[in-house]
Amino acid sequence: MKLFLRCLDIFEAQHKANLLRSAGIRVEVRNTFLSGAVGDIPFIEAGPQIWIDERESAEMARTIIREAEQAPPGPEWVCECCGEAIEGQFAQCWNCGSARPFES
Repeated sequence: MKLFLRCLDIFEAQHKANLLRSAGIRVEVRNTFLSGAVGDIPFIEAGPQIWIDERESAEMARTIIREAEQAPPGPEWVCECCGEAIEGQFAQCWNCGSARPFES
């Protein structure tokens, strides 16, 4: 395995690792519990890290992460329960809590 990316928090690391896994890239998230050691060890070493298999293409992994970060939100939708207009990036109505309808 080789170090691919250092992240600021575990949520960012897990999200990006999931993106890479869904593309078939073998990854590990390391340093998930070291944040409490900041001060005793350098911050750069204590933050979560994403490691990829040495046989995987780091450039392909960078492209996947870059495209996901630049993806536009989906189209605006209207809640079927209360009629509220909801921005495309949300999967649940902020007003009544209803889930976004499944699009076929």
